[in-house]
Amino acid sequence: MDLQHLFPPDVALVVADEPMWHTPLRDAEEALIDGAIEKRQREFRAGRHAAHAALIKLQAPELPLLRGERREPIWPSGYLGSITHCRDLCVAVCAREDRLAGLGIDVEPLEPLPKGVDRYINTEEEARFVAANPGVHPERLIFSAKESLYKCYYPLVKRFFGFQSVALTLDLARQRYTFTPTPSSSISFPAFRFEGRFVIGSNHLLTACHLLRV
Repeated sequence: MDLQHLFPPDVALVVADEPMWHTPLRDAEEALIDGAIEKRQREFRAGRHAAHAALIKLQAPELPLLRGERREPIWPSGYLGSITHCRDLCVAVCAREDRLAGLGIDVEPLEPLPKGVDRYINTEEEARFVAANPGVHPERLIFSAKESLYKCYYPLVKRFFGFQSVALTLDLARQRYTFTPTPSSSISFPAFRFEGRFVIGSNHLLTACHLLRV
C-alpha cells in the first residue's frame, strides 16, 4: 500500500521493518516496558524505532521518546507525531510543528470488530452507513478513523473524549473523511483545517488525519 499519500509531503512516514520489532531501545525507553509481556515489548519497540527513524528524516534531536499521562509519546520540542501498530504492521509519522498542528494515524486488521463493540462507537448516522456498506468492514473503518482523530486532537485539547463525541462523514470513493462534534460533545476543537484520509488494502486498513496551520 502507498501510505505517504495519506499526508502532506513534509510529513515523515516510516513503516517498521523486522529488526525494529525486537531490537532494544535506549535505556529510558526500555524502562517503560520493563515487565511487559513479549507482545507489548515488540509493538513498543517497533513503534519507537519507526518514530526515531521518522524524526531523523526531519533532522530532529535524537532523544528518548518517553510518554505522557495517557501513555502518549512525548515528542521533541518543535515536533509532533503519531504511532500505530497491530499484530503485524507498525507505522510512525512525524512533522514539524511550524507546518502542522496535529497528526493522527491508525492501522487495523481488515476484519470485523468484536460483536457489540460498535454500539459504543457509532452515532445513528454512522450505524446507517455501516448497514449500507457491508463489504468494506465499515464498523472497523469508523473505529479506526475515530482513533486517528483522537490521537490528532488529544495533544491540543488535553482531554479524553469518547467516540460518540464526534460524527463522521466518510467518502468511500475519494477515501476521505470529515467530522463534526455531536450535541453531547463538551470538547472545544481548535479551528485548524482538518483533513482525514484512509486506505484499504488486502489485509489492513489505515486511517490518517492532520491539522493544517492556515
